[in-house]
Amino acid sequence: MSPFGEFLDRFFGRRAWAVTVPTFDGPLLPNQRLEEAETLAALDAADNVVSTHKGILVSSGKRLLRIRADGDMEELASFDQPVTALAAARGMTAVALDGEGIVIRGGAYDGAAFKTTGNINLGCVTALTFLNSDTLLASNGSASTGFSGWRRDLMQKGCSGSVLKIDLARRRIELVKSGLAWPAGVATTGSNRIFVSESWRHRILSIDLNSGEVENVLEHLPAYPARISPAMDAGYWLTFYSTRNQLVEFILREDRYRRRMLEEIPEDFWMAPSLSSWNSYREPMQGSQLKQMGVLKPYAVTRSYGLVVNCDPQMRPLRSFHSRADGRMHGTLAACEHGEDLIIASRGGSKILRLPDVAGRQRG
Repeated sequence: MSPFGEFLDRFFGRRAWAVTVPTFDGPLLPNQRLEEAETLAALDAADNVVSTHKGILVSSGKRLLRIRADGDMEELASFDQPVTALAAARGMTAVALDGEGIVIRGGAYDGAAFKTTGNINLGCVTALTFLNSDTLLASNGSASTGFSGWRRDLMQKGCSGSVLKIDLARRRIELVKSGLAWPAGVATTGSNRIFVSESWRHRILSIDLNSGEVENVLEHLPAYPARISPAMDAGYWLTFYSTRNQLVEFILREDRYRRRMLEEIPEDFWMAPSLSSWNSYREPMQGSQLKQMGVLKPYAVTRSYGLVVNCDPQMRPLRSFHSRADGRMHGTLAACEHGEDLIIASRGGSKILRLPDVAGRQRG
């Protein structure tokens, strides 16, 4: 685009300079299903849920835990750095550690470790999935910040993320795609293409593993997409960090104000998306976030939100599960099917949630 065209877009507030936010409508119509969900476990910093035949693997800070069928929780391992991503297949568990890289536990490649080398960055792995028993796919959110710095990366308009393919047998890492704005989720499709959630550009991409060719499959999302997990009906479960906000969209376009905010205000009080709200009276808010007659309206503008969306095999939304502005089950960073149940990690609510009989039955 020509400089004059960009000037006109900025002047009229259109295209990349628009501050409008898509509404929750159709399959994304708000409800309270996440607030009504059962609490499977109370867990601080609940993050990453992976279904295995021995139970549900979950992460909490530096700990890797398993929730057994009887509901009891056992700690499997503790690491020096927070666990940022998990994947399991054929007796193997891939664990990503913030700032360090990826380690393999169990199976044929037990003890294998992969770290940042040359132009390959593994310091901010946001999601993992096995392409097959010898190949692992990883999304790395940023080359300049750690996993916990996701808000800073957004407010700095970061676009240094990448998708990597790791050959476990040959101990070789291949760069599939770079220049992504915080890729937070990756999923296989059964073909040579994969789905990747690009959070800061509010979209889901289809990327060819051989050519690196990119196609948009789901755009203009009203929230910041996080991890993707498979559904038994060949569809997917898509989770989200938080909802988008017109004021945040405006601040992202006001560079001078944004830079001063990052430099002068503590991160907890930035006008930026969050995994939880109402933790301090010093948090920023808009007029509609103020309680009226002691009641916070569920449709109020909010910095945090809980959202899980069920998509078909082409990533078209079918139904959704919400925790609205007046709820607590926000920051839904991961979900997985376990039998007929849907298991959800609410980082903001510090809980592992269970929605019974929600998962689809396997066809055929």
